[in-house]
Amino acid sequence: MSNKSVWSRLPLHLFLIAAVALLAYSNSFHVPFIFDDEGSIVTNNVIKDLHRFLYDDGYIYNPRRFLGYLTVALNYRFGALDVTGYHVVNLAIHIGTGVLSYLLARLTLSTPALTREGEAGDASWFIPLFAALLFVAHPVQTQAVTYVIQRLASLAALFFVASIASYAKARLLQEETGRPFALKPLSFYILALAAAGCAMKTKEIAFTLPFVVVLYEFMFFRMTAVKKLLFLLPVALTVLIVPLSLLGTNKPIGQIISDVTAATRVDSELSRLDYLFTQFPVLATYLRLLVVPVRQNLDYDFPVYHSLASLPVLFSLLLLLVLFGAALVLWYRSRAPQAEPELRLISFGILWFFITIAVESSVIPIADVIFEHRVYLPSVGAFIALAALFSLCFKGGISRSAVATAGVVVLALTATTFVRNLVWGSELSLWGDTALKSPNKARPHYNLALALEKSGRLDESLQEALIATRLSPKEAPPFNLIGTIFGKKGDYDQAIASLSQAVKLDPTLAEAQVNLGDAYRLKRMLPQAMDQYQAAMKQRPTDASIYHKIGVTFALQQNLPKAAVFFQCAASLDPATPQYRLDLMRAKAGAQGQ
Repeated sequence: MSNKSVWSRLPLHLFLIAAVALLAYSNSFHVPFIFDDEGSIVTNNVIKDLHRFLYDDGYIYNPRRFLGYLTVALNYRFGALDVTGYHVVNLAIHIGTGVLSYLLARLTLSTPALTREGEAGDASWFIPLFAALLFVAHPVQTQAVTYVIQRLASLAALFFVASIASYAKARLLQEETGRPFALKPLSFYILALAAAGCAMKTKEIAFTLPFVVVLYEFMFFRMTAVKKLLFLLPVALTVLIVPLSLLGTNKPIGQIISDVTAATRVDSELSRLDYLFTQFPVLATYLRLLVVPVRQNLDYDFPVYHSLASLPVLFSLLLLLVLFGAALVLWYRSRAPQAEPELRLISFGILWFFITIAVESSVIPIADVIFEHRVYLPSVGAFIALAALFSLCFKGGISRSAVATAGVVVLALTATTFVRNLVWGSELSLWGDTALKSPNKARPHYNLALALEKSGRLDESLQEALIATRLSPKEAPPFNLIGTIFGKKGDYDQAIASLSQAVKLDPTLAEAQVNLGDAYRLKRMLPQAMDQYQAAMKQRPTDASIYHKIGVTFALQQNLPKAAVFFQCAASLDPATPQYRLDLMRAKAGAQGQ
């Protein structure tokens, strides 16, 4: 295939990537906010005022993920809580990352190491296209794309791949012109640095980017050691962005060390060694999902391992060592004259996977040991390796049968993604699927109970909440939900018992305190209600609804002057709610009548 014909196919390739992604996610635009979306978007006041976000609260809220949350704030500015706009942006990011993966693979096949080792032939268009189509069509990506707040992972991946692709383009231009500081290569080099910075201010997974750049330079370009240092040093320095974002300023060294330790634990009680042992089977699961995407689960009930001698740990470690060893062997073989370019691409893709997964699957304990969105960035390398391996199986050239086989694979993955997005279609279907696959984990049952309660199916919700309390008896939220359900049923004694247990388990759970106050108020136990409301007010001093409930309680006690004070506070905090102003006027009128 001539170069001219390859270039003439570029628009078609980009169209195919976008079309496949759109088809796979065409039923995802109305998937509701779920799970962490609630705290990160729905009830997150920080993202609801764009001016305050940009000039006041935004950077303080999460300096490590400022750019990711900025895009969420922009979504809210233009569409409030209309979920469609968020999904449109997520899909656009996914398509963009797919296109950049295509361009990166295409540029890589033009690097000196591969062109020297032999003509790529049909592989020069087939490998990039197949890799990109695998990336956008694969159902393992649904959690990073359909789950709104996991935009942080997909957006970081977009900037990450953009940085590597820009670096590759800069280096190719330098090789062609022989002038490293000419305008065009320098422009792409600066773009690579800018994209690296953006990736690292979107999510911490971008910490590995400089290591991938070093790997890329080592595997695909030839340069003297001095020049390598000159070009790699600025990129290498970007590795400091994430640690500096983690640390507070103007703190003593002991406090800084403490901050680093806390920041690299991410709310987990696991020891670093136990987390590492557990990650070996987790990585094996990610690899299995990439090859055979079945039994996907939003919330895995994954066992924690405490010994290297455990068979799942040992077998998984052996698998990973074999894969890593294969990458090194393939790299060594690719150095031979006239070696197939696919060998080095496969090696690079495998090493990309291991490097980019290291932040979340190594010795840094994270509360949840496995989540599918964590494989989004590593999958870029994995799919390049798989596409190259597929191409290697057709050494005589990419035949029509090979293209047809690849097409069938992509269509099958697209259909599987579409079906998986049907599961994401509602909270009931998603948490029902999750509870079925993780029957011994409390969180899926609790979230299913919440979804059932929202839909008015109180008896079913109660059963799921009771399962959650049985599986995790020290967690307060399920008891809070049980109390809420009994309250809706009018059984205030049972409600008070369950809500009291919730408050006992977590005295800082303001929602449970408010609900307990409501139950006491409806039982006309007004002093007890007042105690709970005031305790909740200390937890949420800017929550207008709590001030209103205190005002209602004072009104029931015939203390209208005090009721008016709290109604005034509620109306000041939330002037958009007319009920607060109406009750304020009534209390003032009643107080004057007294």
